[in-house]
Amino acid sequence: MPRLPQPLRAALLALALLLAGLPLAAISALAQATPIAAAGQGQGQGIDVANMDLAVDPRDDFYDFANGGWLARTEIPADRPAIGVFVELRDEATRRQITLLDGAVDAAAGTDEAKAVALFAQGLDLDQRNRQGVAPIRDALDRIAAVDSAAAFDAYQRRSPFDGVAATLPLSVLPDANDSAVNTLYLGGPTLGLPNRDYYLDDDPSNLAVREAYVENTTAMLGFAGYEEEEAATAAQAIYDFEAKLAAPTLTREQEQDFSLQNNPLGLAELAARYPAMDWPAYLADLGVSGVETVIVTQEGYLEALPGIVAETPPAALRAYLTLRLLRAWDEALSEEIEAVSFAFSQVLSGVEEQPALEERVLNQVNAALPDAVGQLYVAEYFPPAAKAEIEALTGDVLAAFRVRLEANPWMTPETRARAVEKLDAVSVKVGYPDRWRGYADVALGDSFAATLDSAAEVEIRRQYAKAGQPVDRTEWDAPAQLVNAFYNPLANEIVFPAGILQPPFFDAAADPAPNYGAIGFVIGHEITHGFDLSGSQFGPTGNFEDWWTPEDRERFLALNEELAAQYDAIEVAPGLFVNGQITVGENAADLGGIQVAADALQRRLAEETGATPAADPVLDPEAEAAATPTADSVVIEPPFTPEQRFFVAAATVWRTKARPAYVELLVRSDSHSPGEVRAVQPLRNAAAFFAAFGIGPADAEWLAPAARVVIW
Repeated sequence: MPRLPQPLRAALLALALLLAGLPLAAISALAQATPIAAAGQGQGQGIDVANMDLAVDPRDDFYDFANGGWLARTEIPADRPAIGVFVELRDEATRRQITLLDGAVDAAAGTDEAKAVALFAQGLDLDQRNRQGVAPIRDALDRIAAVDSAAAFDAYQRRSPFDGVAATLPLSVLPDANDSAVNTLYLGGPTLGLPNRDYYLDDDPSNLAVREAYVENTTAMLGFAGYEEEEAATAAQAIYDFEAKLAAPTLTREQEQDFSLQNNPLGLAELAARYPAMDWPAYLADLGVSGVETVIVTQEGYLEALPGIVAETPPAALRAYLTLRLLRAWDEALSEEIEAVSFAFSQVLSGVEEQPALEERVLNQVNAALPDAVGQLYVAEYFPPAAKAEIEALTGDVLAAFRVRLEANPWMTPETRARAVEKLDAVSVKVGYPDRWRGYADVALGDSFAATLDSAAEVEIRRQYAKAGQPVDRTEWDAPAQLVNAFYNPLANEIVFPAGILQPPFFDAAADPAPNYGAIGFVIGHEITHGFDLSGSQFGPTGNFEDWWTPEDRERFLALNEELAAQYDAIEVAPGLFVNGQITVGENAADLGGIQVAADALQRRLAEETGATPAADPVLDPEAEAAATPTADSVVIEPPFTPEQRFFVAAATVWRTKARPAYVELLVRSDSHSPGEVRAVQPLRNAAAFFAAFGIGPADAEWLAPAARVVIW
């Protein structure tokens, strides 16, 4: 569907904007799913030795030991920037959904399933899409063409969300960070064409090449709106210059980690004083918002600078900027040529050689427009109630293990520790799919792919804005059930695991506990830890922005995060390209917490099965440190492996990755996550249980001295 204005997408994406939080885990996938158990290995062991390289000593290179077989035989498909386990499931989920839509062609007319099938067919009809060209957005192009002044530019933004255009004053609806029981409006920063502000402001040579490609691609895109070549080239440069001015006063990515800088509630009168060119009551009324007197401004410095930037920008540049935003929003719903030209800039950023298959691209649009229609089909076929119960039980195990770690935390005072436990106990868990599916009775099937998408977009936009000023519905799902991902929502203090991710190799009911705890248990622990990372720790048990720390404990916590950032700063992922430890510190801390707590949960599970006492964690019990690292000759490393070994192999498997060099650079420069090969091993190297499982000692390459390890949770 045309891209909804960014703040109006699903809550996980909006929260990523506000808290610099969620994955650009945006790699699109492997060619086929990896089997969960190797032939002859034994049923239920849950790892595939064919994907390993048993000739590699895990003490010297654990990543290759766990993943060497897969790395040796796997090639990156031409239509992918990268390939890896986490994302291979998206390909499998895509195949399943296409099969489901193909099998639902006889769905009763007027049902949501029938609308999804019809929309999918419209998207596949390239003949019609090519004939129409930009005709489906002609009315919006005409509205933008009438923008002849700064005042007209601001006036257009009152209806721009319904054209699919997010510009300089985007409004989103989320729970109020100061009263999370009520939804409110957030005013965000500008919509930019490059991945982040650094691409405009940092004159690194690689940035200069991306800027040049961006202007060149923008020139080509404007041609579809009727610009002559020379006019388009001039307008494209003007767009870049305008966006660079917009980017300059926005918060840095480091500043975005401090939510207090984004939590700036302003009354409508004060908002009008800051930006008087916008008729704010009329803007809200046009969006269907009522009963809201306060807007939370997330980019206060930007809002202060914006009037001057707009006033000094020629109307022709403002029109061109809006035109580009419109074309980019709709590029995947129009002709093949428009879609291909727009995709060409993605090739520059990611190094991908080809577009994904048409069926996949169209399915993405169907899922954006009618997510629950497809989700119901997916859940009915692939996620039985028993699977939901099993994951809820496993999540309970990991939460219980996290509670034990909190209660034994050595650096927190009792006062802060009690508040942390209170927050943990308040975490809500959503697994699989919602109890109540959303309906699409108001979505009309139009006479084209774009027309139907436009109807779905308007329905969703009005639904989102109608929430402003209303109580938050804590039962609502903003993530589709078929999504292959998981996330933590700080404004609700909830963790969400859609059905899409709850499949092998993350979770397999037939496998023994070790690989399940090492894979999905690791992910569960990761999401729980997000509630206590640099961003999540700024929110309390109900999702309110609040300081529940003593000053001394907060200082210790920040110092540990600084140690972790420094540790990751030293990791070189390509010649001269290092992980940005500060930008990735939240995700890295979640990885560290995730592997520690999942390992604890596995030990508790194994102890329950045998009646033994769970193994002590040497960080929480220093006397256990010596026993945590047996000598190499006392450890046997061969199939079927010990439960602890299977656990860590499964954890490393989750993040195995092969990526194009351009994509690695893009991720390092724009993502809040470390690259996959780092995530597969570095968190493990901070866990004493890892060294114990494989007999790794000071003479081994994978050894990390206890004094150099960082354990926050």
